[in-house]
Amino acid sequence: MDNQKYKLEKLKKAQKAKSCRDELFNSYLDKTTKVEDKIALIKFKQKNNNAIFLTSLMTLMKK
Repeated sequence: MDNQKYKLEKLKKAQKAKSCRDELFNSYLDKTTKVEDKIALIKFKQKNNNAIFLTSLMTLMKK
């Protein structure tokens, strides 16, 4: 039972850290005006998944 509680707490901490990191990236995206900076931030945020990167980039281009 303790092992399950440990795993649950570990998962909660990981999700909270990911949420905070996403909020930080989104605030930087909103503040910056340079397209190069926005592309670099999106590329860094989505470095593991190229499909998500391309979708984010297309969304940025529509703005």
